[in-house]
Amino acid sequence: MQFLYPIGLLALAGLIVPLIIHLWNIKQGKTLKIGSITLLGERSSASSRSFRINDWLLLILRCLLLIIIAFILAQPVIKKTLPIKNSGWILVQKSNLLQVYKDNRRMIDSLIKRGYELHEFNTAFATLNLKDTADTQHSTVTSLSYSHLLNQLNDVLPSGSQVFLFADRRLANLESGIPQMDYNLNWKTLNETDTTSSWIAEYAGIKYEAASNPSNTTYTRVKNNDAGPIKIAIYEPSGTNDRKYLIAALRAISGFSNRRLEINPESKADIGFWLSDEPVSRGFKSSIEHKGTLFQYEKGRVIPEASFLRIEGESISSTKRIQSPETLDKIWVDGFGNTILGHEQLSNLNIYHFYSRFNPQWNQLVWNGVFVKALMPVVIQDPDQEGFGFKHNAADQRQLADEQQTVVKRNAASGTVQKTTNAPVNHIYWVLALLLFTIERILSFRKKTIVYVKN
Repeated sequence: MQFLYPIGLLALAGLIVPLIIHLWNIKQGKTLKIGSITLLGERSSASSRSFRINDWLLLILRCLLLIIIAFILAQPVIKKTLPIKNSGWILVQKSNLLQVYKDNRRMIDSLIKRGYELHEFNTAFATLNLKDTADTQHSTVTSLSYSHLLNQLNDVLPSGSQVFLFADRRLANLESGIPQMDYNLNWKTLNETDTTSSWIAEYAGIKYEAASNPSNTTYTRVKNNDAGPIKIAIYEPSGTNDRKYLIAALRAISGFSNRRLEINPESKADIGFWLSDEPVSRGFKSSIEHKGTLFQYEKGRVIPEASFLRIEGESISSTKRIQSPETLDKIWVDGFGNTILGHEQLSNLNIYHFYSRFNPQWNQLVWNGVFVKALMPVVIQDPDQEGFGFKHNAADQRQLADEQQTVVKRNAASGTVQKTTNAPVNHIYWVLALLLFTIERILSFRKKTIVYVKN
């Protein structure tokens, strides 16, 4: 037996209370005057105390009652092992059940005879029946990724269970790969013919034609599909040298995205970089297109603080920053959660507030490869920025290779460990407490009292 809240056992200190009551249970004596001796003088009063326990049974009952109350406060439970009620599960999407049963009838019938249960490979893992092979009208497509469903099984099945999964191996269904498992997975691939698919994808204003088959997916830039240049305005006062780091990153972005860049164009710019401590001038703001982007240095109290910038999963050392408010959307932060790059959407501009500098004396950002990647969403305003590479496109036909089917066990002993549950036993202690309280009250009322008789 275990306790969910062992601190409740501190209530056992209350056992001293009935002991003190029994030891100090002194009754004040009464003076009774009798007529035949009224003329006699009064004697000096005398009293005596006895530190003896006169009623051991009542003391024990009251102590037991306090012990029971302490146990109730500590929430006692009994840890029970969950038995594996069946040999395992067979998982299949209901929409594929008819075809899967036709192709694997002998194996499925054999597993069911051995005690395996048939379940839908979808949310809640509903129980299926072989008669469901004729019911395809209400079939639903799996709403969650295979990665999520396989991980969810860890909380549903006892450790060491056997699972036979009948499903395809398309990478599009494995958003985060095969998770660690407490059960034994036997993945049976569906009998599918090699299929190919193609679609048009767009990134950074340029269209690509994708061709996918079970082995790979390739992207080819569509001809005669040159997007217009990205026009960038940069202002830097004399005496600073941050501009060169920014231009180097912009050229890298241009080479990666195949987009032409125009620095300080004669016409209005799409993006403006204000690399100065002074407030952004009205003329510079007017040189940016309506709904364009402004990236500006912020001025304020400089805080010398050894920390690091957290950008795109990287930690980049930092030595100082500018005090920032908490009202902006945080894009880049430091190790203490302070805003380094904040975002603000206005009616006419998309503004990024930078509370640091592109200067190695402030941080090591410009020397880190993540600098270019982090500037991409600022320079190229693409709503699908995170989707470049199109890894999760529904038409992607790439499949998990045979050598990639190795199941990662959560721990080495997972095949023999059984899951447990806590069964509360509070109700037993409540019954005992009620019984003890009833007996204690009965004994208290039945105690004989001293009766004085007048002679």
